[in-house]
Amino acid sequence: MSNKNGNFSELEQKRLNIEKQISLGIWIQVIGATIEFLGIAKLREISDNPDSIPEKEVLTGAGIQALGTFFEAIGVSGQITGNDNKLKLDAQKLAITGDWLQSIGAALEAAGGTGEFLEEQEKANLFVP
Repeated sequence: MSNKNGNFSELEQKRLNIEKQISLGIWIQVIGATIEFLGIAKLREISDNPDSIPEKEVLTGAGIQALGTFFEAIGVSGQITGNDNKLKLDAQKLAITGDWLQSIGAALEAAGGTGEFLEEQEKANLFVP
Protein backbone atom coordinates (compact mmCIF):
# COMPACT_ATOMS: atom_id res chain seq x y z
CA MET A 1 0.00 0.00 0.00
CA SER A 2 1.16 3.50 -0.67
CA ASN A 3 1.21 6.15 2.00
CA LYS A 4 -0.75 9.44 1.95
CA ASN A 5 1.67 10.92 -0.57
CA GLY A 6 1.17 7.96 -2.92
CA ASN A 7 4.68 6.64 -2.30
CA PHE A 8 5.51 3.02 -1.62
CA SER A 9 7.20 2.02 1.61
CA GLU A 10 10.68 0.53 1.38
CA LEU A 11 9.31 -2.98 1.98
CA GLU A 12 6.60 -2.54 -0.66
CA GLN A 13 9.18 -1.28 -3.15
CA LYS A 14 11.42 -4.28 -2.42
CA ARG A 15 8.45 -6.63 -2.91
CA LEU A 16 7.55 -4.96 -6.21
CA ASN A 17 11.13 -5.27 -7.46
CA ILE A 18 11.19 -8.99 -6.59
CA GLU A 19 7.83 -9.52 -8.30
CA LYS A 20 9.18 -7.79 -11.43
CA GLN A 21 12.21 -10.11 -11.40
CA ILE A 22 9.89 -13.12 -11.16
CA SER A 23 7.83 -11.78 -14.06
CA LEU A 24 10.96 -11.32 -16.17
CA GLY A 25 12.03 -14.88 -15.39
CA ILE A 26 8.68 -16.22 -16.53
CA TRP A 27 8.83 -14.22 -19.77
CA ILE A 28 12.28 -15.72 -20.39
CA GLN A 29 10.69 -19.16 -19.86
CA VAL A 30 8.08 -18.25 -22.50
CA ILE A 31 10.89 -17.67 -24.99
CA GLY A 32 12.58 -20.95 -24.03
CA ALA A 33 9.37 -22.98 -24.19
CA THR A 34 8.55 -21.49 -27.59
CA ILE A 35 12.03 -22.28 -28.94
CA GLU A 36 11.70 -25.84 -27.62
CA PHE A 37 8.27 -26.31 -29.22
CA LEU A 38 9.43 -24.97 -32.60
CA GLY A 39 12.55 -27.13 -32.46
CA ILE A 40 10.54 -30.27 -31.73
CA ALA A 41 8.19 -29.40 -34.61
CA LYS A 42 11.16 -29.05 -37.00
CA LEU A 43 12.63 -32.35 -35.81
CA ARG A 44 9.31 -34.06 -36.39
CA GLU A 45 9.26 -32.76 -39.98
CA ILE A 46 12.46 -34.71 -40.72
CA SER A 47 11.62 -37.71 -38.55
CA ASP A 48 11.68 -41.25 -39.91
CA ASN A 49 8.25 -41.77 -38.37
CA PRO A 50 6.41 -38.41 -38.12
CA ASP A 51 3.08 -40.18 -37.57
CA SER A 52 4.35 -41.87 -34.41
CA ILE A 53 1.89 -41.33 -31.58
CA PRO A 54 4.67 -40.77 -29.01
CA GLU A 55 6.23 -38.10 -31.26
CA LYS A 56 2.84 -36.40 -31.58
CA GLU A 57 2.45 -36.53 -27.78
CA VAL A 58 5.86 -34.92 -27.26
CA LEU A 59 5.04 -32.12 -29.72
CA THR A 60 1.55 -31.56 -28.31
CA GLY A 61 2.87 -31.58 -24.74
CA ALA A 62 5.57 -29.04 -25.57
CA GLY A 63 2.98 -26.82 -27.25
CA ILE A 64 0.64 -26.98 -24.26
CA GLN A 65 3.54 -26.15 -21.95
CA ALA A 66 4.51 -23.14 -24.08
CA LEU A 67 0.93 -21.89 -24.07
CA GLY A 68 0.67 -22.41 -20.32
CA THR A 69 3.90 -20.52 -19.72
CA PHE A 70 2.55 -17.65 -21.85
CA PHE A 71 -0.68 -17.56 -19.81
CA GLU A 72 1.31 -17.58 -16.59
CA ALA A 73 3.49 -14.70 -17.79
CA ILE A 74 0.46 -12.61 -18.72
CA GLY A 75 -1.16 -13.39 -15.37
CA VAL A 76 1.92 -12.55 -13.30
CA SER A 77 2.46 -9.32 -15.24
CA GLY A 78 -1.20 -8.46 -14.72
CA GLN A 79 -0.85 -8.92 -10.97
CA ILE A 80 2.00 -6.42 -10.93
CA THR A 81 0.35 -3.82 -13.15
CA GLY A 82 -3.27 -4.30 -12.06
CA ASN A 83 -4.84 -1.37 -10.28
CA ASP A 84 -7.82 -2.97 -8.62
CA ASN A 85 -8.32 -6.18 -6.70
CA LYS A 86 -10.69 -7.76 -9.24
CA LEU A 87 -8.13 -7.35 -12.02
CA LYS A 88 -5.41 -8.77 -9.78
CA LEU A 89 -7.59 -11.77 -8.89
CA ASP A 90 -8.36 -12.37 -12.57
CA ALA A 91 -4.62 -12.20 -13.29
CA GLN A 92 -3.95 -14.72 -10.51
CA LYS A 93 -6.53 -17.08 -12.04
CA LEU A 94 -4.83 -16.76 -15.42
CA ALA A 95 -1.41 -17.46 -13.90
CA ILE A 96 -2.77 -20.54 -12.12
CA THR A 97 -4.45 -21.74 -15.33
CA GLY A 98 -1.07 -21.37 -17.00
CA ASP A 99 0.54 -23.46 -14.27
CA TRP A 100 -2.03 -26.22 -14.81
CA LEU A 101 -1.51 -26.16 -18.56
CA GLN A 102 2.25 -26.44 -18.06
CA SER A 103 1.71 -29.46 -15.80
CA ILE A 104 -0.61 -31.16 -18.27
CA GLY A 105 1.80 -30.44 -21.11
CA ALA A 106 4.75 -31.79 -19.13
CA ALA A 107 2.85 -34.99 -18.34
CA LEU A 108 1.92 -35.47 -22.00
CA GLU A 109 5.48 -34.76 -23.13
CA ALA A 110 6.85 -37.23 -20.55
CA ALA A 111 4.39 -39.91 -21.68
CA GLY A 112 5.39 -39.35 -25.29
CA GLY A 113 9.07 -39.40 -24.39
CA THR A 114 8.59 -42.69 -22.59
CA GLY A 115 6.79 -44.08 -25.62
CA GLU A 116 9.62 -42.96 -27.90
CA PHE A 117 12.14 -44.58 -25.57
CA LEU A 118 10.24 -47.86 -25.58
CA GLU A 119 10.03 -47.81 -29.38
CA GLU A 120 13.78 -47.22 -29.65
CA GLN A 121 14.49 -49.90 -27.08
CA GLU A 122 12.34 -52.38 -29.00
CA LYS A 123 14.16 -51.59 -32.27
CA ALA A 124 17.55 -52.08 -30.65
CA ASN A 125 16.59 -55.36 -28.99
CA LEU A 126 18.59 -54.38 -25.95
CA PHE A 127 18.94 -56.72 -23.02
CA VAL A 128 18.52 -55.00 -19.69
CA PRO A 129 18.81 -57.40 -16.75
